[in-house]
Parts: sequence; structure tokens; C-alpha cells
Amino acid sequence: MNTELQQETPHEIEVELPDACVACGGSIAARFMTGSARGVCLRCHLITALRVARTDEGMQVGHAPVALA
Repeated sequence: MNTELQQETPHEIEVELPDACVACGGSIAARFMTGSARGVCLRCHLITALRVARTDEGMQVGHAPVALA
């Protein structure tokens, strides 16, 4: 029987990606959820779908603009 406490990981993680907006160079407020990730620029309000990939150097986040809020 496994008697160790298991720590659950959060279902949502929020981070700010500085200078990441492709439209204006502003910071993106990003929310990473199980199976998806979304972001919005804090300056121009561009909404973006984020893609996360693991690389040899760590994690790589890419994004494609979706809409303006």
C-alpha cells in the first residue's frame, strides 16, 4: 500500500510573458490549463492561442493571434 501523500498539481497556471506580443511587443498574461493554453496582451488586448513544446533547452511557447478583445 502506498502511504505517501500525493501532491496534486494545479489545473491552471497563470504567468506573464514579458515582451511577447507579436502585434505591439507588450506583455502577455497567459493561462495554461490541462490540454490548452490561452493568452491576452495586457497592452493591445490581442487574444492568442498558445502552444507549448519541450525542447533540449527547456520549454518553448509559441502563439498565433486569434482575435482582439
